[in-house]
Amino acid sequence: MFRLSLLMATLLLVSSFTRAEIWEDYSLSEEVIEHTVIAVQGNYLDEYLVRLERTWVRSMEVQKELGYVTDYTILVSTAADSPNVWLNVEYPNMAAYQPNEEKWNKVNAILAERYADDEEELDAIAKGYEEIRTMMDHQIVHKVTYK
Repeated sequence: MFRLSLLMATLLLVSSFTRAEIWEDYSLSEEVIEHTVIAVQGNYLDEYLVRLERTWVRSMEVQKELGYVTDYTILVSTAADSPNVWLNVEYPNMAAYQPNEEKWNKVNAILAERYADDEEELDAIAKGYEEIRTMMDHQIVHKVTYK
């Protein structure tokens, strides 16, 4: 019985020391990261990455140049079956993440001027994504900084 009482007292003491509070013990970044998890069907990873360069990467580059996004990354696993692609977009803050017609139009105008791609071809690429991939998850996350 004494051991049980001692164990309970120790657990209560430890739990009082391990209680963490946001803004006191840690903070969340103002910057947000859009994190998308994708499962690309077997043997289509290379094709998916080439298509992604023609569409998503070009758009990310323009948005980065304009300051709409801070950075972006594509991560792949050549050993995983599913998921096997992770797309990350870093925004300076939640306001920058919000959709905006003016930004949308500016990005599309620059893409049209810079690449002069055929809209039908880009449409076919975008529609083809659905045949070879499945979106597994989509999250908006913050970095944690400990104080």
